[in-house]
Amino acid sequence: MRRFTTCLVLAATVATVSGCAATLGAFGLSSPRHVSEADRPPRVIDLRLHAADGLNGGNGGPPLALVARVYTLRRAETFERMPYHAFTNAHTEKEMLGSDLLDVREVLLIPGQRHEVREKVTREAGFIGVVALFRAPDGQRWRAAFPTADAERAGITVGLHGCAMTVGDGTPARQRQLARPLSEAQCG
Repeated sequence: MRRFTTCLVLAATVATVSGCAATLGAFGLSSPRHVSEADRPPRVIDLRLHAADGLNGGNGGPPLALVARVYTLRRAETFERMPYHAFTNAHTEKEMLGSDLLDVREVLLIPGQRHEVREKVTREAGFIGVVALFRAPDGQRWRAAFPTADAERAGITVGLHGCAMTVGDGTPARQRQLARPLSEAQCG
């Protein structure tokens, strides 16, 4: 008789636990499901573009306004290989970047201006790219790409000068040439 009672109690416990799991599931209280990267909320990135007083002055010319383009990219390899002139034509730029390009927007900066925003970036984006359309750019110091995962934690700070960009506090750019001193910039 004792065995029968033990089996009966065990069966009742299993039925109760199974019923609880079904009830919890009906109310959406079951164990958390895996959330895909695409379903997660967008990344929030602090983007700071700081224009120098001598912005876009080139080889000693007067300071001028500058167009900076901010790109949301899946990958950065094509962006990093594209020539400067490709970024001066929106059609060519979109054609060359292809499926890597998720979004692009322009920011017009005047000498001495600070543009600071919180960018919401889809999880699909692996990089934020910045291109400065200088009138006489230094060889390769007119663009930078930043990994979004790092930028979400540390932000992005870009200095825009006479003909070159610098990277300040926050996420380092993938381009090593941006770490060179600004005094080495050679305006084209």
